[in-house]
Amino acid sequence: MSKNVLSNTRCYLIGGMEYEDGSIWRKEIEESLRYTKIKFFNPYKKPFINNSYEGSAERKEFKDMMEQGRYDLVSDSFKKIRADDLRLCDVSDFFVVRVNPSIPSWGSAEELTTINRMKKAVFIFTEGGKKKTPLWIMGMIPHKYIYNNIYEIIDTLKRIDDGSQPIDSDRWKLLSPENR
Repeated sequence: MSKNVLSNTRCYLIGGMEYEDGSIWRKEIEESLRYTKIKFFNPYKKPFINNSYEGSAERKEFKDMMEQGRYDLVSDSFKKIRADDLRLCDVSDFFVVRVNPSIPSWGSAEELTTINRMKKAVFIFTEGGKKKTPLWIMGMIPHKYIYNNIYEIIDTLKRIDDGSQPIDSDRWKLLSPENR
């Protein structure tokens, strides 16, 4: 068995932020898999030189600007945030996506569509379990990539990393370790 299959790979953590706190599950993934040396891209901690911020303080500021009718400023700010987040879709090797069917997340929907079109490896968990996955997503992503909870994904990634579970060659396009 090969060890550290996922070392120095890049994983983008996709999920709602505007209408719910998405930091807790992201922290759980990062801490549980820290030893793997996966590079996690967390939208609460952008990796860019000129970061665009979208934490709770910034969200409140954007909502205030919307209430004041300062749409140009919000639009200009979110164009940068959107571009940064879609860039993370480009450079990431795989993705963990949290879907909460009762709370809309427009950025997550676009990111999921983008990575699906690129046929990149994705691990989705749905709030309430796989049976609560929106039907559209069931028609979009092979259901073997949809899990009941975050812990099933963590266990799967641990098995992939230690070599006890082979990677799916249809969606995984990993660079050789020396080229990561």
